[in-house]
Amino acid sequence: MPLLIGAAAPPAAPGIRGEWRNTNNTVHMRLQPCGAALCGTVTWAAAQQRADARKGSGKELVGSTILHDLKADGDATWRGKVFIPDINTNASGTVVQVSDILIRVSGCTMLGLLCKTQHWHRIG
Repeated sequence: MPLLIGAAAPPAAPGIRGEWRNTNNTVHMRLQPCGAALCGTVTWAAAQQRADARKGSGKELVGSTILHDLKADGDATWRGKVFIPDINTNASGTVVQVSDILIRVSGCTMLGLLCKTQHWHRIG
């Protein structure tokens, strides 16, 4: 097979940066650089999730940063904080890239006694 000089390199894997939706497609977020870390900002939310967030935190969900200070902790794992707007609290968080189109976001509060995991699917 001949070597092609000047051929374009294959595109780099997208990692966790980009647009994601939760499993129920009720919240969308964009994961992007924020300073030296990554953060996830809500770009769209269904009416019920917006109402729950306003009731819990008094703030609008769209535009809120729900993942922050994410830093790589291995090949496919990032650790940081998860903001839970329904109860207006931050939790220790972990994001694991399961595949190019799926991430698993986990957050724990109360010294790890209360934990929740959600799967998010790449949009586009």
